[in-house]
Amino acid sequence: MKKLLISLFVLVFLAVIAGVGALYYVKPDKTLGLAYDEVPLKDRAIDMAKRMSLDLILTDDDLNNLAKKSLADNPSVEKGIVVTGAEFALDGDRLIANLNVLWKDWVPANLQITYRLRWKDPNLVAVVLEAKMKDVPLPKAMFSERVIPIADELPKPLKIESMKWGEGEVGVTFRKPSLKDLQQLIGG
Repeated sequence: MKKLLISLFVLVFLAVIAGVGALYYVKPDKTLGLAYDEVPLKDRAIDMAKRMSLDLILTDDDLNNLAKKSLADNPSVEKGIVVTGAEFALDGDRLIANLNVLWKDWVPANLQITYRLRWKDPNLVAVVLEAKMKDVPLPKAMFSERVIPIADELPKPLKIESMKWGEGEVGVTFRKPSLKDLQQLIGG
């Protein structure tokens, strides 16, 4: 009986150590926040219209700020998962998200999610390609696609026609506005 109790105690002790080790392993290495800078898309669009151009460039920083704004407005991304901090990097048509999350309101963890970006009028949609917690792969099905609302930030007369992915930037091409749309946009 004494050997059984000692064995049980050792198993419980090892389970506790393993649990603490797992919590230590998944905890975020870097402190991230959801603070973002406003992206002056409306001002840029008006300037673009004044130059009689239909093209606008969104930089890596612009997309980082727009994605953070989207998360700050709705940090609860999946059932039981709340984002507490994020940083995003653009790599062609891929958006790499480094997320600090809180699972079930008590387990802090770090997730790396790679999304493929695509334009779905009127927003930019990020579809999950790969998800990891540290170096441990996670099923893509655990995470849903994210919407980055770009059209909401633009003046109403402007409509995006297409997007072209480049190194560290996205080229946005607008539909040719009517004369009435241009007058409304420029305020004439």
